[in-house]
Amino acid sequence: MKPSRLALALSILAVAAPLAQAPPSATRAFDAVSVKRNKSGETRIRFETPKGRLTTVNVPLRFAIRQAYRVPESRIVGGPAWLDVDRFDIVATAGDEAASSDVIRLMLRTALADRFGLALHSETRQMPIYSLVVAKDDGSLGPNLRRSTTDCAGQGGQVVAGRVRCGVLVSQAPTSASLRGGGAVFAEFVRLLADFLDRPVIDNTKLTGAFDLELQFTSDRGSLPGVPGGLTTAASPTDIPSIFTALQEQLGLKLNSQTGTADVLVIDRVSPPSED
Repeated sequence: MKPSRLALALSILAVAAPLAQAPPSATRAFDAVSVKRNKSGETRIRFETPKGRLTTVNVPLRFAIRQAYRVPESRIVGGPAWLDVDRFDIVATAGDEAASSDVIRLMLRTALADRFGLALHSETRQMPIYSLVVAKDDGSLGPNLRRSTTDCAGQGGQVVAGRVRCGVLVSQAPTSASLRGGGAVFAEFVRLLADFLDRPVIDNTKLTGAFDLELQFTSDRGSLPGVPGGLTTAASPTDIPSIFTALQEQLGLKLNSQTGTADVLVIDRVSPPSED
């Protein structure tokens, strides 16, 4: 069992969103898209979706697919080796300057199809997975996982006086990472947790509703400066447990390695882009 090895470090506030596993029925497109190959040799990457705009720097295409479809890379199957090796800078603008992050991601799907010839489909496969369960037989949870009393109806994610409300804040540094949530939908926490693992995570905890939570663990992902929200301070790996130990000690949850079925995105066709 090992964490995912994608080099990334950022702080981003994630609000509950459906797991997108197929192209949207209605096509949304950017007004302008620029794609350039990045040959800097850097390992750091940047992915930003401010309103009405997309900016990526030094991004592998598989990571861009992950962001467009909101699925962990462990659920993206197939494709040539260059998807993980070649890096690209993509700058795109929408006609609607107020287009939300979710709309920008839909537009990114169209851009990937237009500029990279990306075609994919969803299917269910038998494969190695992690089953997330409550660790104790009595169903009790860890000290950092509590039922939330926050009313998040109609509210987006926000950070108030250092506390997370109505979402999950993912903070990553070169040697550590954390997930902090306030009034967070548990399914969204599981989706974000899977980004740090090398295989799909199936939620078998039977936990539903909103939770306040905090999980800190070691991570081998690289650094990414300059992302709004600020980075957590990286502590020594010897001071922070692995993701498997942290889940059990901090949240009272456990990852069991087994074989099971998972919904995946299968890459049917993709090609290097024409640059501009």
